[in-house]
Amino acid sequence: MTDPNKKHGGYSYDYTDEQIKEFQKLSIGQRLRWVEEMNKFLYKFRPTQSKEICEKFRRGEIG
Repeated sequence: MTDPNKKHGGYSYDYTDEQIKEFQKLSIGQRLRWVEEMNKFLYKFRPTQSKEICEKFRRGEIG
């Protein structure tokens, strides 16, 4: 039987309570660095068109 609450396409992650507790132990600075590092990593693998749209949005050319 299909779960009616399950979203189709995309992706999702599941985290254990232990993983969340470990992340909570990090300082705010460490958390921000982690987010920045993940953003840089993911940006490298984005399609060119997606990068271009994001850059236009950041420059205020689209809203």
